[in-house]
Amino acid sequence: MDKKIVIIGSGNVATHLARGFAEARCTIVQVYSRTIDHAARLAAMVGGAEPVDSLDNLNHDADLYLIAVADAAVAPIAESMPPVKGIVAHTSGSVPLSALTGKLDHVAVLYPLQTFTREAVVDLAGVPFFTEATDQPTLDEVDSFARMISPKVYHADSERRKTLHIAGVMSCNFVNYLWDCTSELLAADGYDFSVVEPLIRATLDKAVVLGPRASQTGPAMRCDTEVMREHIGRLDPVKAKIYRDLTNAIIATHNLNCKL
Repeated sequence: MDKKIVIIGSGNVATHLARGFAEARCTIVQVYSRTIDHAARLAAMVGGAEPVDSLDNLNHDADLYLIAVADAAVAPIAESMPPVKGIVAHTSGSVPLSALTGKLDHVAVLYPLQTFTREAVVDLAGVPFFTEATDQPTLDEVDSFARMISPKVYHADSERRKTLHIAGVMSCNFVNYLWDCTSELLAADGYDFSVVEPLIRATLDKAVVLGPRASQTGPAMRCDTEVMREHIGRLDPVKAKIYRDLTNAIIATHNLNCKL
């Protein structure tokens, strides 16, 4: 059965999920954005959906209205939506389901635990999706939508989803910042970031297979304070503090008999 979807948003998450549902043979009937050019750009990517820049002009008969916008905009958009037939779901890890409750009848959450950048290809079939809904029939239906683009569908209420979101920030955003620091250090001596790619991939593979704690290595694990102090001396104050704080956290976590 052909499912009709309205995408509310035109950013990174909206773009990837709209493409995913279009590839799953769903019909993207509309794309909403406050900026009509942004709506039109995404609409053109998913089979010529109608771009709209007013919530008053939303199609009332779609099966799913997917709100993929900045967290602060979820509740105001839900409050401003007209009555609609289908499920209204947001995609946020930190916004509670209650942000959608009120005048809307069938509401849910469809949260992908993944980082999205519009230009970067993501295989949605490998992405875990976490769902929540106000009632079992709505949950069953939002689960079926999620399974159209990924077999990895799990349930998480609003409190557990906050934990998942923190885990995402720590495992992705914080790590990416450390990679940015690494890139800056390497560039200062004329090296490209790609020289650490094998190290990054080996670290990730080992953490997944053995677990992060069992995989920890480095001068902190050896209590090599001479090396660590030399490293700190070569860093600017911001990076030196990060290095020191992380090193001391590793030492404390592993109950090592040393201190930086």
